[in-house]
Amino acid sequence: MRRGIRIVAVVAGLSAGIALVLLATDVLLWQRAMGSSDTRFASGSLANGLWKPDQLVPFGAAQALLGVDDDLAYRQAVRAFVLGRPRDQPFRSTELLGQRGQAQDLLQSIADSNSEPRRRAEAANLVGVLGFANAAIDQDQAYVYLSQSIVRFRQAILLDPGNDDAKYNLELALTRLEKTPRPSGQKQPRSSSGGARSGAGTGEPGSGY
Repeated sequence: MRRGIRIVAVVAGLSAGIALVLLATDVLLWQRAMGSSDTRFASGSLANGLWKPDQLVPFGAAQALLGVDDDLAYRQAVRAFVLGRPRDQPFRSTELLGQRGQAQDLLQSIADSNSEPRRRAEAANLVGVLGFANAAIDQDQAYVYLSQSIVRFRQAILLDPGNDDAKYNLELALTRLEKTPRPSGQKQPRSSSGGARSGAGTGEPGSGY
């Protein structure tokens, strides 16, 4: 009986040891995948397999151990943003608008999350850029898109006062809004301090985007 217990204990110990080895291997695979995928993305790759290493241990154990959920969510959101081709104007297609909608949802989730302020600001700025891009291809809803973009650019500046891109984009959106016909009943966006242009460009502007 004791011999049987010992055998079970040995087998359990071996199984635990193997699981730890596999988990350590997964951690290494994740670390390598993050670095290599970042390099590929920076080089222009938008492949579906970015930041998705093969894993030996199920249930995302290595991912949870590394605590990379927020990093992955941000990377995937930025990838979706790039796939939305915000610079391609006035190009329009159902697929493109769908991609932009997906990117907006992902980025907006980050902007409104409990993540660190700078990352939230970057996400909010990109949400604003998508709205600005949509305003260029949908004149009927341009005022609405621009108004929503202004809200997001201001959010980005509040989260990170040093975000020069958001400041530049806010100035651009406000200027564009002044030249855009306002739908009946639509109010012009205002900041909490009153003026419609209050808070815009409160520093050296960046280049936008």
